[in-house]
This record gives sequence, C-alpha cells and structure tokens, in this order.
Amino acid sequence: MRDKKKKAFLFAGILCLALVLNPFQAALYAQETPDSSRLNRDFPKRFGSDFKNVISSPGHWHRKDILAFSVLLGTGGVLYALDKDLYDGVQELKSSSTKDASNVITKFGKGGYLTGLMAALYLSGEVFDSAGVRKTALLSLESFLTTSAVVLSMKVVFGRARPSTGKPSNYFRPFSLNTGETSFPSGDAAGAFAVATTIAEQTDGFVIDALAYGLAGLVSIFRVHDEKHWPSDVFVGSALGYFIAKKISALNREKPSGQFHVGMHLSSRSRGVTLSFSF
Repeated sequence: MRDKKKKAFLFAGILCLALVLNPFQAALYAQETPDSSRLNRDFPKRFGSDFKNVISSPGHWHRKDILAFSVLLGTGGVLYALDKDLYDGVQELKSSSTKDASNVITKFGKGGYLTGLMAALYLSGEVFDSAGVRKTALLSLESFLTTSAVVLSMKVVFGRARPSTGKPSNYFRPFSLNTGETSFPSGDAAGAFAVATTIAEQTDGFVIDALAYGLAGLVSIFRVHDEKHWPSDVFVGSALGYFIAKKISALNREKPSGQFHVGMHLSSRSRGVTLSFSF
C-alpha cells in the first residue's frame, strides 16, 4: 500500500513541476495580477461571488447553452438506458492489472488527494514566485468546492443505488442519506474533472491538457470498474465538473490590457478603418 501511495504522490509531484517549469506557461502567467493569486481575506469574497454566479447561471442561458444542455441530457439518457450493459462490459474486462492500476489512479478523484495536489500547486507557485500557478491552485479549489456542493445536493435529491448494493440501475430513493444510495452523480469524477479543466484552462500546452484530462477520464472509468457507479453517474459527474470549472475560469479570466488593434471595413457602399485601444 505504501508503494501505491508513493506512486500517487510522485505522479502529483511531476504534474506540479510540469506546470511550473513548462516553458509554454511563461507568457500566460505573466498576465496574471498578484492580487487574485493570493490566499488572503479577499479569497472568500471572490469564491462567494463566483459560487453565486455559477448557481444562478442557468437563469441566464442563451440558445447555445440550452442546446448544449439538451445534447448532454440526451447523451445521459442514452447512457442511463444502457447502464446495465455497459457496466457488465466493464466488469468483464477486470484483471489483476486493472485492479492494481485502480488502486493508484482512483486516488486522484478523492477529496484529500485533490486538496493535496492543489496545496502542492500553491506552494510551488510560492517557491517559484509564479502568480499563474498560485491562481491555478485557487481556481481549482473554487471549482472543486462548487462542484462538490452541487454534486452532494444532487446525490441526496436523487438517492440512486450504487451497483455494489446489488439493486437495479433504475432504483432511486430520493432524499436518502444511506451511502449505498448516493450513486448519482459521481463525486470523484466531478472533482477530478473540475481540477483537470481548471488546469487546462489556465495553461497553454497540449501535454498538460492531455495529462490532466487523461487522468480525470481514467478516474471516471475506474469508478465503474470498482463497482461504485453506473456509467451515466460518471458521465454526469464529469460534465458537471467540466462546465463548472469552465464557468469559474471564465469569470476570473484576465482581460489583456494596453493592446492596440487596427481593423478595416470594406463594402460596396463604404470603406473605413477602425482603431481601438484597450486598457
């Protein structure tokens, strides 16, 4: 067990170093302001404001948002109909190797390990004096906490039985506090994707994005493998983590300043040149 924990911590350490030392990050991090990258008295205020924006965002959806939600809802519905077959298929692929891999990978969906990763990121930002890395850690924390609050609420409301209980995939007991009836949605998948998406949004490099999303995807798959969730549980959990993190990242995205833009307008009736300066 100690060897497995060492592997998990080593993997987290490599990810932190990659984020700090990756040369593709330099330009992005240079744009961040130090005030938003510190864990200070202003952080709870920012978190509260972002949390309120995320929770109220469905009331401000546009047509494209409703369309995206409809697609996700339809996909989730299809997976729900196929849950038993997909779940059985994953179980048939089990082996000693997949079980060993699960013991390491699934740790990156656990709140304790994700908190450790975020703390390591923040400390790395302090050591290397990188405002961008610190901000990535804080936004990851915001995304994780917001996603966890939404997921926990949904778990209680739906009360879906976990596969390990032996109950069918269509068994629901709303407002149940029994841990065996908190399958929907997957909290581990949601947390893993919330942190992975934040890291991907704050960095500019394919390798980091692939590593973060790949790890989150494996966490989701192994939750089905370990008989903890149905496939539709991890799909919805992953989607929640992804979109909540995207929203929080967008709310905290720095606007470029001091940029000069020149544009041209040509038509059959008029011609013109536009100048703009953002500050």
